[in-house]
Amino acid sequence: MFSARGAGVQMVPAKAISFLMDAEHFLVLTHINPDGDGLGSAMAMKWLIEQLGKKAEIVIDSEPPDMFAFFTNYEWVKQYGLETDSLEPFNTVITVDAPNIERLGDAAKLIADDANILCIDHHVSAKNFADVNYIDGASAATAQMIYYLATELKLDITPETAEYLYTGIVIDTGRFRFSNTTPEVLHTAGELVKAGADPDKISRHLYYNNTLETTQALGKLLETVELHFNGKVATAYFTNDYISGDHWKNVDTEGFVNHALSIHGVEVAMLLREVTTGITRASLRAKGSFDVNKLAQIFGGGGHAKAAGLTINEPLEKAKKMLLEETERAMNAG
Repeated sequence: MFSARGAGVQMVPAKAISFLMDAEHFLVLTHINPDGDGLGSAMAMKWLIEQLGKKAEIVIDSEPPDMFAFFTNYEWVKQYGLETDSLEPFNTVITVDAPNIERLGDAAKLIADDANILCIDHHVSAKNFADVNYIDGASAATAQMIYYLATELKLDITPETAEYLYTGIVIDTGRFRFSNTTPEVLHTAGELVKAGADPDKISRHLYYNNTLETTQALGKLLETVELHFNGKVATAYFTNDYISGDHWKNVDTEGFVNHALSIHGVEVAMLLREVTTGITRASLRAKGSFDVNKLAQIFGGGGHAKAAGLTINEPLEKAKKMLLEETERAMNAG
């Protein structure tokens, strides 16, 4: 018989179960500018907690992305500073898809000084910062881990929750194209479809629902693509002037970096954005043997071997130069 958890996939820690049983009101947090895995996992976590007869609040330090507005009960997600004035700091906190406290942004201000924290995350760069850490680098997505948690608790997953979790898995496996698409992942996805997730509906909302501004931004980005180190590294960027325009609020850059990675011969792709004057964020992707998580960690970032992110407190051109220098050093060392 097929096991939903193959070699390397960790069992749900007993301490994580106890954490859920020992409190009544939880704060659920995920990383700033959350993707489908972060939001899907947070939504599923609130559902799970309510199934146990308890209460939870979801707070993020950014505006909830429109691309996930198709989620049932999306109003559960509150933006820090706009919808959280009535909330006091929480003593019991669950973080999902966030490898460290810094990735939570200002939403971390809702964590009481003496809070107990449960971290659920699949990033290999996770810092084990919580009181209880359910970390599983063998899982393709945090959503996959939430599925295991619900299974461990013998909860019947609703169609809405199946949609949250399936979305997280689809996003973090690149539509089941990345190397993290294991038999376990496909089995989990199949179980979620059985539970009511609609792959066609989810695909249409995620990938065939772009705004005009998003399409135009992709064209703008592709004009900036440059190749380095005999075509092994590709960079592309958005200037601060461009992302400061009124159009930017309608732009979703999810997946943009993969266009640079798709170029023949490219092993590492970097999408840089100068989010404010003198601060540059970079999304890194890799194929082959290069580990972008190790590169990101040099600058205080992290993620996975094939997908990572970081922030450099320097203007765009200097940040790009610094990244390329470290990339060259890593390539020469390898």
